Amino acid sequence: MSLIDELRSLPAAAPRSDGWADVQSRLAARKTTHARRRLGLQLAAAASVAVIAVTAAWRVGDVVTEHPGSMAVELTPLTAEQALALDRVAQLQTQSQALDEMLSVIGERPVVERAGTSVPIDTLESQVQWIDHQISVGDGETEPGSAEQLWRKRVDAMSSLVQLRYLEAQRIDM
Repeated sequence: MSLIDELRSLPAAAPRSDGWADVQSRLAARKTTHARRRLGLQLAAAASVAVIAVTAAWRVGDVVTEHPGSMAVELTPLTAEQALALDRVAQLQTQSQALDEMLSVIGERPVVERAGTSVPIDTLESQVQWIDHQISVGDGETEPGSAEQLWRKRVDAMSSLVQLRYLEAQRIDM
């Protein structure tokens, strides 16, 4: 007896009279589950924002009570050159963010690497970390010209890093 004959010998399946109602009830249950999950996520996000707001307010209160005089800011006028440098710093920061996003799109580094790209990538990553450290140490107190130089170095290093990581990813895909 062949498979086709065996299949023909099976009894015919009768359609259930309540089949559509069953499908509709399952869809309604799924929508309810998704709505509850979405509500839970929204409540969790709201709670997180509330905790952050309370913590920030608490921390600001601590800073004001500990150092009331340190909150006063002395306004000194900027020269035209300093203002232009601050504008260029903002542009470089935007470029740096775009390069960071490109790196995140490229993804993680492969487990098996080529020495020809691995060493330069490690070197560039260390250089970016050092520049980031210098930027964070002098944050707010660095002269606009020095800040511009640091951000320009970071953008140049990140650009090279993105190019190398892209090449590395392309070689892996081949």
